[in-house]
Amino acid sequence: MEASEYDKARTSMEKAAPVTSQSQGLQYPLAGRETEDSNILVVHHAIESIGMGKYQWQLLTTCGFGFLIDQMLLVSISILAPNTAKEFGPAHSTLLSAPLYAGLLVGAIAYGVLADKVGRKLIWQISIYGISIVNMLSASATSWTAMNVWIALNGLFGGGNLAIDLAVLSEALPRKWMFLLTGLACVWGLGSAMTGLIAWPLVVAFCCPNGATPETCSRSDNMGWRYLQILLGGLCLVMSLIRSFVIGMKESPKWLVTKGRIEEAVAAINSISKKNGSDYVANIDQFSANPAQNTQKTHWRQELATFRSSIVSPKKLRLVICLIFLWILVGIAYPIYTLFLSYYLAAHGADLGDGSNYQTYRDWAVSAVVGIFGPALSAWMVHVQFLGYRWSLMITGAMCAIFAGAFTIIKNEGQNLAFSCMINFWLNAAYSIIYA
Repeated sequence: MEASEYDKARTSMEKAAPVTSQSQGLQYPLAGRETEDSNILVVHHAIESIGMGKYQWQLLTTCGFGFLIDQMLLVSISILAPNTAKEFGPAHSTLLSAPLYAGLLVGAIAYGVLADKVGRKLIWQISIYGISIVNMLSASATSWTAMNVWIALNGLFGGGNLAIDLAVLSEALPRKWMFLLTGLACVWGLGSAMTGLIAWPLVVAFCCPNGATPETCSRSDNMGWRYLQILLGGLCLVMSLIRSFVIGMKESPKWLVTKGRIEEAVAAINSISKKNGSDYVANIDQFSANPAQNTQKTHWRQELATFRSSIVSPKKLRLVICLIFLWILVGIAYPIYTLFLSYYLAAHGADLGDGSNYQTYRDWAVSAVVGIFGPALSAWMVHVQFLGYRWSLMITGAMCAIFAGAFTIIKNEGQNLAFSCMINFWLNAAYSIIYA
């Protein structure tokens, strides 16, 4: 929020309760939601005054770790499903994605509630450490049932990671730098490429050949996917340790003021200012006091009323409905594209090459690298005044739909690679806008 917008908003509140400020020795006689809104405006103004600096760039890096880990988790299912099926012989190997998405659903809801209850920082750390540990432990699976349980737990910890990453970052960014929320999704393509390149030698050298069955594929012959899970979990753990003990983060000042923890919010703002080399100094007199907020627990009906007040206008309600509907469609389309489409094409006569591991992971790496640049285009588009988020989302979504629709009629390996690249490019471009 620009300083002028902050001043206007603050002035309108003062007109509703025309008294002098705390800095002049008195307090605003605001209560409940009005006090909270007033204090959030103070934090907005502080972030704008401090500006973009070292703290935000470090936070961007650690949030990038979260994006990288989530993408590795999602795309690794495409590798695990066929290779674990050789050993365990399930009736429907492609359904390994079902427990993952069930876990993601429960995790997203649970972590979203917990992040608002106990703070961003703690949940931010729990989710990424949980993914690291569970991913490594999943290598111990000795049956298809056990594999499904581990994948569900992985989704449970991963469900809130991405959303919390964006919440933490958005609450610390100055307004004119918000386009970085979109551009950060470039890391998705990087995560896909890294997973494919790590899996390539492991699957080739340490997994049973294509067409193997439980009778011909023993545990000792099929250790490649286990090595992959241990390596991915280990990488996640390294990134977790770096963002906890090397880079770190402060609790979100905006969350702190909503809980009435004004002194902690002031300390967090001043710490960010110091790290950025800014001369801005916040003090407690800038904030409106609301003692009741510290002593009373928020009832669920009050929280529901707060949510309803945030979407009171038809425009905001329409936005929420549209975003939910978009995510429902994404949730349907993504597993169909990543897991089921190859089976469909093979059943309808498409010649996708020799099906070797070399071709599979070569194509994976190429299309993943191309996908890195989709969010970069989106970051530029949303920054263009006449496009913004709405038109940028429409354009990227339409292009993705066109190439996805045309993909169903491909007949050879060259078309497969070309259309895969374009779908990954526009898919990541559209994804990044929805997330932001």
